[in-house]
Amino acid sequence: MTAAAARRWRLVVNDASPGPFNMGVDEALLERARCEGVASLRFYRWTGPWLSLGYAQPRDPERLEAWRRAGVRVVGRVTGGRAVLHGSDLTYAVACPLAWLPEGLDGSVACLAHVLQVALRRLGSPVERAGRPSSARGGFDCFARPGADELVVRGRKLVGSAQRRVAGALLQHGSIRLTPDPPAAAAAVGVGAGATSLSQEGAPSDPARVRDACLAAFESELGAQWEPEVLPEAIRAAAHQRPVWGLGNVRKNPHFPRGISRGM
Repeated sequence: MTAAAARRWRLVVNDASPGPFNMGVDEALLERARCEGVASLRFYRWTGPWLSLGYAQPRDPERLEAWRRAGVRVVGRVTGGRAVLHGSDLTYAVACPLAWLPEGLDGSVACLAHVLQVALRRLGSPVERAGRPSSARGGFDCFARPGADELVVRGRKLVGSAQRRVAGALLQHGSIRLTPDPPAAAAAVGVGAGATSLSQEGAPSDPARVRDACLAAFESELGAQWEPEVLPEAIRAAAHQRPVWGLGNVRKNPHFPRGISRGM
């Protein structure tokens, strides 16, 4: 699956940040990929615990208030899929022109799953790619059970990913579980029963080591070359203004509603 020719990617590494900022940056990188043809790979963490909800997941006021009282903040994603509890994970985001990855939604998802599998196996994790589920996924928790090409260890989900495709570009971001979620937070929102983590599987869980393994896999499998980037002030400013429920760019940008979502 090695790329025929090396391509230069912008590499962005952020400190832990609140949910709206994290989602706002990812949306801005998608817009840049669409408008300027720039490809970015970003790694970040969360000032957790934060619960991210998929684009179509309902926002029940009573549940939101209960989560707030339990100390769990909530943010909406522009990508589809189900709820993910962040704070004990390393999140990656790929924003690039569609032409930079194999054709079609399934092709790009499978390609990135392969890259992440290579990375995590280099860390000693016996991670496998899940087959297609036998029935509709449904449910609330992303990690309750895997979808096609999601990464599992002995059937327990280690990485959950979601993708959004717009005119000529895609955003895929995902949660690589480093350590178990805090029990109180997980119990409060009702997630985590089907998840595992690198530390639980005896693999290195240091964020820098996981990030370096991912970079090496992008280099070996996609021919990626890196251009480290400090986020432009325009992107940072836009991300800081992103509402908690976000989707602000969805409402303002006519390309977002016509996108296709898949994930977590």
